Amino acid sequence: MQQATPPAWNCRLRGALVLGAALLCWLFGLYPRLPLAAATPAISAEAIEFFESRIRPVLAEHCYECHSAQLDAPKGELRLDSAAALLVGGQSGPVVVAGKPAESLLLSALKYESYEMPPQGKLPEAVIADFEQWIAMGAPDPRTADAPRRSASADLSTPANPRDHWSLQKPHKPSAPPVADGQWTRSVIDAFVLAPLEDQGLAPSVEAEPRILLRRLCFDLAGLPPTAEELDTFRSRYSDAQYEQAVDRLLASPRFGERWGRYWLDIARYADTKGYVFQEDRNYPHAYKYRDWVIAAFNGDMAFDRFIVNQIAADQTGDPAAAPAQGFLTLGRRFLNAAPDINDDRIDLLCRGLMGLTVACARCHDHKYDAIPTIDYYALYGVLASSTEAAQEDNPPKLVDAATPVQQHVFLRGNASALGPPAPRQFLLCLSEGEPLPLKNGSGRLDLAHAIASRDNPLTARVWVNRIWGKLFGRPLVATASDFGVRGDPPSHPELLDWLACTFMDEGWSTKRLIRRIVLSSAYRQSSDPRDDCAAKDSSNALLARMNRRRLDLEAVRDGLLSAAGRLDLTMGGPSVQLTEAPYPTRRAVYGFIERQNLPAFFRTFDFANPNTPAATRPQTASPHQALFMMNSPFALEQSRLLAERSSAAADTAAPLDDAQRIKRLYQYTLGRTPTTEELNEAAAFIISGQSHDKAAQLADAPRWQYGWGAYDPLSDRVEFHPFPHFAGNAWQGGSALPDAALGWAMLNVEGGHPGDAGHQTIRRWTAPSDGTLEIAGELNHPSEQGNGVLARVVAASRGKLGEWQAAHRAILTAVASVPVAAGEPVDLIVDSQGDVNFDSFVWRTTLRLHRADGSVESWNSFDGIDGQMAPPEPFDRWSQLAQVLLMSNEFMFVD
Repeated sequence: MQQATPPAWNCRLRGALVLGAALLCWLFGLYPRLPLAAATPAISAEAIEFFESRIRPVLAEHCYECHSAQLDAPKGELRLDSAAALLVGGQSGPVVVAGKPAESLLLSALKYESYEMPPQGKLPEAVIADFEQWIAMGAPDPRTADAPRRSASADLSTPANPRDHWSLQKPHKPSAPPVADGQWTRSVIDAFVLAPLEDQGLAPSVEAEPRILLRRLCFDLAGLPPTAEELDTFRSRYSDAQYEQAVDRLLASPRFGERWGRYWLDIARYADTKGYVFQEDRNYPHAYKYRDWVIAAFNGDMAFDRFIVNQIAADQTGDPAAAPAQGFLTLGRRFLNAAPDINDDRIDLLCRGLMGLTVACARCHDHKYDAIPTIDYYALYGVLASSTEAAQEDNPPKLVDAATPVQQHVFLRGNASALGPPAPRQFLLCLSEGEPLPLKNGSGRLDLAHAIASRDNPLTARVWVNRIWGKLFGRPLVATASDFGVRGDPPSHPELLDWLACTFMDEGWSTKRLIRRIVLSSAYRQSSDPRDDCAAKDSSNALLARMNRRRLDLEAVRDGLLSAAGRLDLTMGGPSVQLTEAPYPTRRAVYGFIERQNLPAFFRTFDFANPNTPAATRPQTASPHQALFMMNSPFALEQSRLLAERSSAAADTAAPLDDAQRIKRLYQYTLGRTPTTEELNEAAAFIISGQSHDKAAQLADAPRWQYGWGAYDPLSDRVEFHPFPHFAGNAWQGGSALPDAALGWAMLNVEGGHPGDAGHQTIRRWTAPSDGTLEIAGELNHPSEQGNGVLARVVAASRGKLGEWQAAHRAILTAVASVPVAAGEPVDLIVDSQGDVNFDSFVWRTTLRLHRADGSVESWNSFDGIDGQMAPPEPFDRWSQLAQVLLMSNEFMFVD
């Protein structure tokens, strides 16, 4: 499919459209009305977690004994036990070049290229890959001081428990604060939002326009845009009751589960493949059954506490319908099937994914910041080690309790070969009042599930309502949505967070009821327009003086393109499909195949969640790569063409649509509105002015040579041309073998070919790229000493036969004097047999010279080459370009 770029044009599509092709890359990155997210900290919570769980343990086990402050003279003067020392390097200079794995000495040493480190033996490939990924991330290293020395016999049991940290206190339902502007508050939520604003002398923003509100609701609850008809009806009948009905309709739609189920799959680090494994199937054949179960659970509004228990211990709940749910634990990375790493991944999922607690950081040492001793980590490890993985027919693998529970010990420094004190299976110390809850029934997995999903757990409900708030407002109340520990951010509205958590549990852990309550609030209905009066007091909009404008995520972008083109397939469930391979499927993106190890560029360009780790939030970037995807990707170009075709469709009995009607349709399909008079006039002028330009562009892009068969009619002086159907690698012909059943011996190769019978003459067709005067010179040769020879003709579409020559057992010159040709006019070089077709192979080497009106001359040789390209690429005309520009507009790509 041809790649195309919309030409520059002067149409100003109100508040949204481009200034021309030269500005399309700028469109996403520098659009002035789009507030960008606040600058991220130097090291993100995800990067810290990656270092603590994947990098520090390996350094501690394999490197510190030779390269740390524990030694008076570290080998090679290299220390690896602090960030500062790592940057300095040793005798050979810096060992890590942030962002450049190929230039980092540390990585080449681990690969046994420059050095062989550690000398005891090469580390597993998966571990080396972790270091390569860490360096590519910029080598984030949170270590601010030298690693402390610690005796192997040190007490690993219970550190001091900082019970005064806010997230470890049970939430209590506070009363709504008093506010001055009581008329603005529709719910208790609004009072909690308004009170801090009034304290800062700020007022909330006005309510957004009805069409903006409905579009916001549709994307937030269903992930799809509303139709123009739905927007018009909603706007004309807008009221609180109408708004509430729209909310209930969207919550009841099966599209809701697809939208919110995808959010949960981010947390569950869902993928259809295993990652690093060898000599076994890399795929999870039934992973999609877990995905479909999650979607159904959200559509059915399964109580969130039950939702959690089913995913951790469905084998013990007695609910056969929950059989796919245990894919939550078993569909993670496989780490070359190393049990310690698999269990570490599952502990991280249970704790950070469900409770916002980074317990996996305690694998090798007591947590550096939070009240999580190493023994807590191995207490949970014992639960998982006491569970075995079993296959399920037509479902993802499940965990079942082992016949005999494991008596787990601490692994000193994370080394499974160095056993420390025993670690009985029990719940986390920091979440226990008095003695921690023992996890003794079988493996303890069901006990653990109930402890996580308990009202007595101060974290689970808080973490979930915070994530829901973040999806609806574009910013969580606790910005570090997966870290509620000491290093995490405090909540911007602590009373509101606790009120939401308590209300959520009081109302049966219902996700739909919580979402309904939030989106009915005045806070959610605010306009997203920037406000100068908030710049000084609340530049990041933490106090929610307005709604945050958000870019559509990957799923909404792709589904929105298909919806605009009228191609979206709303079939639910079933095996995953390849989203990035032609022919492009039209299923919703939630049903796309997720390749854990090698995510396609499309996924990375639009900030898809990393399937290797629980992801509560996704980055929100605005980059030129997104604009370039929309400009050049075959998928996006295909949707632009289909959208343009859709805009022209009329009933069989109706008259064709005029330009104004088509333009209005394009706006309705993409932006859900009609164009203004100014937009309509400028778009119409763009269409009209582009006709001659489009014809020239199509001719320039069309192939000069085509190869086929047909017949010349001397009475009409016309040529019947048919393209050859088969390319054999060096020749065009009727089929894979000669003679062909239909076309016989007819064939064309680089230098000549062989004609068929009178109805199957060979035709080498040249198409003029522009007006001019054409000259043809060549030599026709019939080299065989047998047969009747061949007859050659040159025929132009406008002037008929320009020349005719016969060659039998010899070569003759073929020349055509200067003749005028028009742009797009075909000129055919035809060869026919003289009598029978035996011994009629020929060579016809010709040169064509076109003299253009501007004095330039261009030449083509028939013997320069031959390839498999036959039909000219489908033209990307002005209608397709206009459709593309609308699909790239901020009005389409962002939610206000």
